[in-house]
Amino acid sequence: MKEQLNITMLCAVLALSGACLGGCGMQGGFVGEPSDTTASQIPPMAEDAEGDNDSKAEESQTAAPFNLDGVIEQTVLLDDDALTIVAEKLEYRNDMAYLTLSITNNTEGELDVMTSTLGYSANYVNGCMMTAGHLSVQLPAGETTEEEIGYSLWELQLYGMKGIGALGLGVRAVNDGFEEVFKGIIEVATSLYGEDSIDSGTFAGFLDSPAFAQRLGYDVEAASSIDHSLGAAGLDALSAFLLTNQEGEKAVMVELTNNTDDALIVHVSDVSIDGALAYEGPWTVDTVAPGKRFVIDDLLLSSMVEDKADRFDLSKVGNVSMTISITDANRNTILDSAELTVSF
Repeated sequence: MKEQLNITMLCAVLALSGACLGGCGMQGGFVGEPSDTTASQIPPMAEDAEGDNDSKAEESQTAAPFNLDGVIEQTVLLDDDALTIVAEKLEYRNDMAYLTLSITNNTEGELDVMTSTLGYSANYVNGCMMTAGHLSVQLPAGETTEEEIGYSLWELQLYGMKGIGALGLGVRAVNDGFEEVFKGIIEVATSLYGEDSIDSGTFAGFLDSPAFAQRLGYDVEAASSIDHSLGAAGLDALSAFLLTNQEGEKAVMVELTNNTDDALIVHVSDVSIDGALAYEGPWTVDTVAPGKRFVIDDLLLSSMVEDKADRFDLSKVGNVSMTISITDANRNTILDSAELTVSF
């Protein structure tokens, strides 16, 4: 079983090329940054494109600049008997956004304060759930620390974002007796909050930009249909894609949205390819905040069938099916089991 942390979309495409996944989505990593072999081909996102603006050929190779106007005022995000968390500032450096937090332990014992962990991962940027925004700190009684959380602007744009309007953090804190003293989502809004232009509303932002298509170097096929019966549980399917690298390895990514007013936990299991079971059992678990979209982004088909390749022909994938079950934040069943099928 692969539980959250769920691998980010970019990690999945990097996995297709054999790259290491260990740092994906973590603080200080450069997830979504261009590789050394292509860095010179495309200018940084935060800079204006150079050259003749009338040249369509040149424009097609330039990623749109990321809107860096999203800043914050000092904001108290949490203040209770256990923790005080204050958002101090949001800065942009080297195609990264850095959120500075001050965290105070209000208890008489040590606290472990964390986000984006296997036990609880509920971070988001704008309307999209992400593993970016990782934090892990041990804080002695009564002390305050200042921590910096990093977000790759390349990764954000790959998820369809063009600026930062809101940052959500799923925070969990436990004491030295391993008792949970806080678990919940805190949010800070920026000066761009509410502007439609900063979020395309889909993770497929890389498809909208020829520069990203060139950078990734993969064949991308959009789904012809997505069949499911998740609506009664408050989920809807937005899009799905099949990615193929130069070696013919394939991955599927499915984007869903939580249309309810409650956090949902989405369980994916039993993945089939063209009607044949490729993986049996639990695969991923995703926490989805109310009103947010998320991506089932680590369906690495080639890895699933690696030890049974003689039974699968991935040269032409017709459809991929998976079983979806949904629980609430307390693990009470909302939807016991439903099948989602993506056709290409």
